[in-house]
Amino acid sequence: MEDFIFAFSIVFTTCVVLPIMIVWFTTRYKTNQTNRQTEIILAAIEKNSTIDIEDFFKKMNPPSQTLKQGLIKKLTVGCVMTAGGIAFLIYSLWLEYFKKTFLPSLNSCYLIGILSLFVGGAYLFSYIVSKKMLAKELKAEERQMEEAARPDNE
Repeated sequence: MEDFIFAFSIVFTTCVVLPIMIVWFTTRYKTNQTNRQTEIILAAIEKNSTIDIEDFFKKMNPPSQTLKQGLIKKLTVGCVMTAGGIAFLIYSLWLEYFKKTFLPSLNSCYLIGILSLFVGGAYLFSYIVSKKMLAKELKAEERQMEEAARPDNE
């Protein structure tokens, strides 16, 4: 009975309490960040009323990554997860058929391999679909970056 209570408490903590704590900390961080930015903007407006708020927001919150960087990240995660899933499956098959060993954890290796393979496939699918849907935006972003890198000779 004690083992059941211990196992249940671990599962409950991992599946219920941990996600709630992660969401709470993330929300708290974003709220604090928004409050700090609001205070800075209010102070800037009080000191100088001719400030352009839109430019000020852009300077305070630069984009974290470009569309192309996001796509490359999806492709990288997809390739790594797919390769990891294939490696787990090959290792599991090798243990079962060539080593003729059956371990209780062998089913876990199969499960991890299959899940990793599916998650990697989902990332690769997301990469392909995103690349097709965002083709115009990617070209516009590339042109904008080229124009920003070009020195003004006027």
